[in-house]
Amino acid sequence: MEEGSSACLVLSQEVPKYLGDEYRSWHQKLVDVALDCDGLLEVNLLEPVSNIQNEWVQIFQFDTVAHLETFLGNNLLKDLIAFLEKKFSVEVVSQVIAGADQLTVPVTIVISKKVKPEFFREYMQWQKEIDKALKKYPGFLGAGLTKPIKGVQEEWVAIFRFDSNKHLDSWLNSDEHRRLVKRGEGFFEDVKIKRIGHGFEDWFSRARGRAQDTAPSQWKMAMLILLMLYPIVMVITMWLLPLVESWPFATTNFFINLLIVASLTWVAMPLITRAFNIWLSDKSGQLTKINTIGTLIIIVLYGVSIMLVAWLSSLNLK
Repeated sequence: MEEGSSACLVLSQEVPKYLGDEYRSWHQKLVDVALDCDGLLEVNLLEPVSNIQNEWVQIFQFDTVAHLETFLGNNLLKDLIAFLEKKFSVEVVSQVIAGADQLTVPVTIVISKKVKPEFFREYMQWQKEIDKALKKYPGFLGAGLTKPIKGVQEEWVAIFRFDSNKHLDSWLNSDEHRRLVKRGEGFFEDVKIKRIGHGFEDWFSRARGRAQDTAPSQWKMAMLILLMLYPIVMVITMWLLPLVESWPFATTNFFINLLIVASLTWVAMPLITRAFNIWLSDKSGQLTKINTIGTLIIIVLYGVSIMLVAWLSSLNLK
């Protein structure tokens, strides 16, 4: 495992859903600890989903394994986890996963396994058969396998991703899956399976989890949307719009708006919210250093965008 690869910590706890408000407040305390650590990319809180996922799942994604290790070693984090277990009388199950971007899909199965040393070769061959079989099933989006990380996790972690719960269940309930699982039962000392519900769809919920009360300030969201929307609209207007001018007016406008929304949702906003994660997280409303510097940077970027678009327009006219 390369130290430079991304990694995340997944915490899960079976807490009754009616205690959700209280659990979210404690999740926020964990988020505050994560925000004080270097390399934090994203935080998500997934609530229980009936008949799919019984636990609350907290996901803390870091840019490197080293930064995640620093977070794991934080004494305040350890104290908060111990308090959660005592308060709700339920164990907090933790799992470290490398390549954390693999979790950002509609539905994911995370399987951690302690492989018996004498069955290492058999396990690797068995895992290849699993991967080969998965590719035949509808809705399969990809799979990943991470090795144990010395001092962090002892297990091998396999991740399977599907576009829907229906397609995932089709694989899990298949005769082929049952046959492969039965054949591999003797390879492991311990197996833990985690099913993580749906994808992360909101532009800004990534900064501090999914709870509504953690959303960034509206003026900050507006500033970032404008920062991304302006260059996208101008580029489409200058280079793409002339190519579709002959189309019917309604069709042209629908197509242009479709491109703008898609660009914002799946490209621009995920990138910019990660880049300004710390700035978005400061909701104090005060003239803090973080708020001031972040706002000034965005204003400068506005000017750069305007000058760049003006320059490109002049080239386009020549």
